[in-house]
Amino acid sequence: MADDHRNAHTRLSRNAIASVVGQLIYLVTRVGLPPFILLHVSLQDYSIWATCFLVLGYIGMSTFGIAGVYIRYSAEYYAHGRLDDIGRMMGAGIWLTLALGCLILGTLWVSMPWLYAWFHVDPGMQETMRLLVLGVVGAMLLELLIPYGYVMGGIHRNAENAVISLICSTLEAVLIVVFLLQGWGLVGMMAAYVLRAVFALTLTLTWFHRLLPGFRIHLWGLGKAQWRPFLEYGGVMQANGLLSVFLNTSERALAGYVTHHPGAVGLLDISQKFPMMATQLFNSATNSLLSAITHLHTLGEREELVRLYLRSSRYLNALNGLALGFMAPFATVLITAWMGQSVPVADAATLLLYAAVGFHIHALTAPVTSYFQAINSPARTFWAFIVPQIVLLAVGLAWMKWRGETGLLALAGTIMLTRIGSSLGVIVYANAQLGIGQFRFFREVAPIGALPYLVGYLASRAVSSRPELAGLGRWEAFGMLVLFGVAYGAVTLGLVFALLARPDERRVVHTALARLGQMLRIGRRGSDSPGAAAPSGFSRWPVPVATFGVFTGLGLLYSLVLPGGLLASLFAPALMPTQAWMSGLAVLGVGLAAGFGGRWADRVGPRPVLFAASLLFLAALLSMLLGAHLQVKNLVLSGYGMAGGLGLGFGYVATMPALMQVFPARRGMMAGLALAGLGSGILSAGPLADALPKLGGNPEPLGVAETAFALGSLGLVLLLAGCLAMRLSPSDGKPAPAREWRSPRFYLLWPMFFLSAATGIGLSRLAVPILQDMSDAAGTGTFVAILGLADVGGRLIGGWASDRFGRQPVCTGVFLGGGALCMALPFVGLGADLAVFVVCCAGAVGLLGGGIATLPAYAADLFGTSRTGRVHGSLLTAWAVAAVAVPPLVCGLETWLTGLGLAEVHVRFVLLWMASGLLLVGFFCNLLIGQAKGAGAS
Repeated sequence: MADDHRNAHTRLSRNAIASVVGQLIYLVTRVGLPPFILLHVSLQDYSIWATCFLVLGYIGMSTFGIAGVYIRYSAEYYAHGRLDDIGRMMGAGIWLTLALGCLILGTLWVSMPWLYAWFHVDPGMQETMRLLVLGVVGAMLLELLIPYGYVMGGIHRNAENAVISLICSTLEAVLIVVFLLQGWGLVGMMAAYVLRAVFALTLTLTWFHRLLPGFRIHLWGLGKAQWRPFLEYGGVMQANGLLSVFLNTSERALAGYVTHHPGAVGLLDISQKFPMMATQLFNSATNSLLSAITHLHTLGEREELVRLYLRSSRYLNALNGLALGFMAPFATVLITAWMGQSVPVADAATLLLYAAVGFHIHALTAPVTSYFQAINSPARTFWAFIVPQIVLLAVGLAWMKWRGETGLLALAGTIMLTRIGSSLGVIVYANAQLGIGQFRFFREVAPIGALPYLVGYLASRAVSSRPELAGLGRWEAFGMLVLFGVAYGAVTLGLVFALLARPDERRVVHTALARLGQMLRIGRRGSDSPGAAAPSGFSRWPVPVATFGVFTGLGLLYSLVLPGGLLASLFAPALMPTQAWMSGLAVLGVGLAAGFGGRWADRVGPRPVLFAASLLFLAALLSMLLGAHLQVKNLVLSGYGMAGGLGLGFGYVATMPALMQVFPARRGMMAGLALAGLGSGILSAGPLADALPKLGGNPEPLGVAETAFALGSLGLVLLLAGCLAMRLSPSDGKPAPAREWRSPRFYLLWPMFFLSAATGIGLSRLAVPILQDMSDAAGTGTFVAILGLADVGGRLIGGWASDRFGRQPVCTGVFLGGGALCMALPFVGLGADLAVFVVCCAGAVGLLGGGIATLPAYAADLFGTSRTGRVHGSLLTAWAVAAVAVPPLVCGLETWLTGLGLAEVHVRFVLLWMASGLLLVGFFCNLLIGQAKGAGAS
């Protein structure tokens, strides 16, 4: 019996977590769709789409009894091992669904004119609405006709259902975007929904027969025992479902009729989106509650059932309070950040506030209804919950009519009060049925959900007291939302833990933190042990993919702070020293973070360092957004300049140790791939900035701060994705002595890195002005793009060549070949041969890029992989010094040589010859360094 308890709780926890995670990812994909949809369809058309799903909700509840029978009785039959009874029940359900589906579709076809009149649909959109309604309802009935998914929920396979739902919902979101961009409008959205249903059905069929091989559905020879659950239990569930969906959507069902405004349903749908998403997210955990309570009730374990009921109510209240306690006070900021000015913000914010409070209290009835269904008494839900809510709603509507109120806000407020009153009533009734004292229930459940509202209200008062934060734009509101959301979450969780957490809950938190620390320590010992064997099933291929994504994100983020980048446009041209200082601060941050970050990555692996880099970039983006809004130059300068530089340094050195470790025979190629990702991110920043308005369907260009924030957010997403995907394999068995990296070879490798970086930076600054004298502006832009591509290609080819021919020969070719090309460039420039000049410049940049890509693998060969982070971080200071020192040095030399009487073009030629001399010095350093014994790449 104890094993049954543990198995039930284990399945419940697993299914609840999977359901919540799957629902979270699904809802995240849905957050971005309404703003994108409203760029391609009008609010009135979107109201028609929302109306279709309102109708779908009612139709779905008309089949709710069938789905409830599948889940409830599958759980009971499965607990007793009666799989054949499940097959017979499914056969009866299929026949019933087939008959009911034909009746529903026929009724819909006939009643469409009445729906047009009720929702005030324009005549030009009536045929479109007919197609949409019939399409989405048909797709829903198809899923119900083959009910494997519902049975999987009944046999405690909600985790598998969550995976299928996640895959298919992501496919639907992608198809919606594609079809809208193709101009298909609402019909394309309907097609995406239908394709999602077909794909989900295919996956469910495949997965179910893998879980229960040999399972059969019995369509013939059915008796009264198979039909009775649908007629008795399912009939009551059917009535409850129809009335519940009306009460849950009563605002939208009555909005068009009461207000006579065709856009009212769409405005309600948008305003209620976030509160409804939050309650759906956390209530998805209760999808597993019905089968678990049924299991315990079948075994006669009432005390365990009561504990499960109280615990689920407490945690459900806490989670909903944490989310909705922030949404309600910050409703205006949330609507502004999400929808901008495409909807009436003040009305939408008030509607969101009403929805948050009402849906929160209503969400607490989920354990109650699950209990009534589990004990085979769904009629109690009808008499104790639905009937009182109908009475309260009728009283509220009568009061509105008596007062002459026809506004949307009055309707939403009235329905919020009826929802709260009926929810509290059924909770009190269920507590009495379970023998739970009311004071005990509200003492354990209520405070943990009310405290977040107090914290959120105080935070919103702090915001509203600052006049300079009023009138925020869309991106500024988003930045403030993230900033205050993080602070709110930290403060609320801390107060809940300190004031309201029970001893057993605190022990769970302490145990989880201790386990996390133990995992980090074990991972560190395992990765540092020379003889550690690779864990079974370890795959090294996610590491280079994650690393390329990380470096691409770093390139996007770094491109913002480069001279001539987007952030430079925030300042007037007269403030060029400010732009230079911001770029210099970023490079200084790279140098400071690289050394410490490399040591940290060697100790704990790449993921904590990458997460720290993500937090730094988040702080940098928020400070940039806030500084641009408040017109505070120093906030952008210090915020993005310093915090972004530190994040760049951490991100740069975090992934290189893992990359060198998992591919010991392809270190050069892997390093070249990573650094090519950095160059690709920088190159793609410009085209992405131009494409953002077109992607959103907005012909007007975005502001500088908004574009920079959007690109930075994309880079941050890539950084976080790489952080989650990165895994550290065991060491390759060649640890270095603790102080070997301080040997003379390191002090020869450092100037090699410095000279390569300095020459590349100087070449870029000198070659572009020379080309400007030889071609027009369009030719110059093409030339810069060619140089960028040559740099990316050179890193890939140089890394591959160093694996094939060795590090020292490749570095020799880089320094000699680069020096020769820099020496030849002045003569080519004097000949005014544009094509040859471009080829020589591209060759020199490609060689220097290949040299920089070779050096991390060079260092790993010399010093081993156990301290690659420390060594590479120290070497990265050479690039930081070059980036800070070379631009002012080039400017100073140009001024000095011009003062000696040289022409401007001749000054650049002299500097190119100096660059070739620097590369010659690097060549001699490479000759002196020598390869360590056995440190070949092959």
